[in-house]
Amino acid sequence: MHIFVSRPTWVSPEFDAGLEVFLTSLSNMGLTPRTLGSSDYPSKAPLDEVIEIMDECEGAIVLGYPQVSISEGKVKGSEIETVLLLPTEWNHIEAALAYSKGIPIIIFHHKGVSRGVFDRGVMNAFVHEVDFSSATWSMDLALNGAIQKWKSNCESGNSNFGVTAKVDPDKPTCPNCTTKAKPIYLSALPQSFCEFGEWKCSLCNYMA
Repeated sequence: MHIFVSRPTWVSPEFDAGLEVFLTSLSNMGLTPRTLGSSDYPSKAPLDEVIEIMDECEGAIVLGYPQVSISEGKVKGSEIETVLLLPTEWNHIEAALAYSKGIPIIIFHHKGVSRGVFDRGVMNAFVHEVDFSSATWSMDLALNGAIQKWKSNCESGNSNFGVTAKVDPDKPTCPNCTTKAKPIYLSALPQSFCEFGEWKCSLCNYMA
């Protein structure tokens, strides 16, 4: 099962070990992480590539690593009192795309990283603040439970928020595999198979 992982291509060396452990754990769970610039490389505009990759994924993970540190300046006219840590802007773009597609999302961010999708209540998705500098952050029991719940949603096709996908009324859908978040359309069978039916689901082999 392919999973879109929104993360920067560069992270501070202190985060390398934890990221490697997390990606390995995903593979051990039978998941294939997909990230533009890491597992996939662009041959066209990056945003177009992200959309194409996400179309092939059943869920999304957003990892908010610090990319910008601001110690002086103003936010909404007020002076910054503590260091402001910001993630890559692609986290926000890719999270919004995943949300609009209705696929299950789980969000992790390093302690202190804020704004956008990392502000609680912005998205109806699991949001967890963790210490990415710990090599074993993803092995925490509480986080593991949340990851398993998210994985279950990916497998069932049920998003963790109330998005209902648009269904083309002119195309037949599979009653077994179609969910509110993702319609699964049937494929037309060759004329020689008409005695079995005219349509077939490529996932469960349902015929109609």
